Amino acid sequence: VGGVVSSTASTATQGEGAQVVPRSKDPAWKYCTCPDISKKNCLKCIFCGHLSSNGTSRIKLHLACIPKSGVDHCEKVPADVKEEILQYLTKKGDKKAAKLMEQKRRRNGVDLSHSEGEEQATSDEDGLNHSALVLQPSRSTRNKSKSSSGPMDKYCELTPEELVAARKRKRGADTIQGKLTTEKREQKRARACEYICQWFYEACIPFNAVTLPSFDLMLQSIGQYGEDLDGPTPYEMGGPILYKRRKRVQESFNAHRKTWELTGCTIMTDAWTDIRGRGVMNLVVHSAHGVVFLNSVDCLAVKKDGKYIFELVDRCIEEVGEKHVVQVVTDNASVNQAASTLLKAKHPNIFWNGCAAHSIDLMLEDIGKA
Repeated sequence: VGGVVSSTASTATQGEGAQVVPRSKDPAWKYCTCPDISKKNCLKCIFCGHLSSNGTSRIKLHLACIPKSGVDHCEKVPADVKEEILQYLTKKGDKKAAKLMEQKRRRNGVDLSHSEGEEQATSDEDGLNHSALVLQPSRSTRNKSKSSSGPMDKYCELTPEELVAARKRKRGADTIQGKLTTEKREQKRARACEYICQWFYEACIPFNAVTLPSFDLMLQSIGQYGEDLDGPTPYEMGGPILYKRRKRVQESFNAHRKTWELTGCTIMTDAWTDIRGRGVMNLVVHSAHGVVFLNSVDCLAVKKDGKYIFELVDRCIEEVGEKHVVQVVTDNASVNQAASTLLKAKHPNIFWNGCAAHSIDLMLEDIGKA
């Protein structure tokens, strides 16, 4: 059979594994196979058989032979394939740089001292229109050099928690904003609130979220940082920062656990069903130090009988420590009564009591029916 065979086809070897179905326009998908279907991120170079466990990102570095990339270079990659991958990486880098420039341009357009703004429709790469508040910078803002710190700079030795507490003690004082007059402060606050509210509207965040203490801490920490703060990325929010926050919450339990050891505690359950019939059971621990939320269980796909409730409470007892639990408090539903029998058989030293509020509620209902 006559014909011209490209360098790509002539150099590629028939590696083991299934041909990868491209998930995007990334050219690297054409030059790799998947040895194990159960490990979709583990890819194999069709030229030299190099294995990569991090998807096409490292395969591209492997094919492009990028120096100091921490990836072994492909010794058998054809020149045209290497050039194709290099061009793709360069183009992708240019798009990222353009995105950063556009972000910087939008930030430069924010001017809290400017009183006029207009709503403009902007469109992103996916063609969707978004309404954004675009402000034209004033002449003084364009001419003055940018400061790396905001008006809170001189208070950087204080933590956001201390600043929030100080602001609540001295709400009428001008100690935080310093030289700004009351009128200008109100103007700047109005413009800042518009941007905050715009984000709330677009993200569909409930308005009562502003009543959380952490919202005040967020505002104070941003003020301490000053201009051009790069917010957390989705990866940071769902990864390192989330784990750090989880660790802090777990450490906050230490004071409660010490109280459990001294005076004991009560495990309380709170089960409810919404209008769609979805059931949820919350488990909390009450002691002299306060109430701690321990767990929340979705009961939609299970049969909520006495045995199931007993197993949930029993796991909670094991986590807290049987010797620290004095009693378990639930409502007076029949399934809870069945669970109490199982509890007495396994933990005879722990009391199971009905909720007084629920008992009174049932009494009033019966009186109303009479």
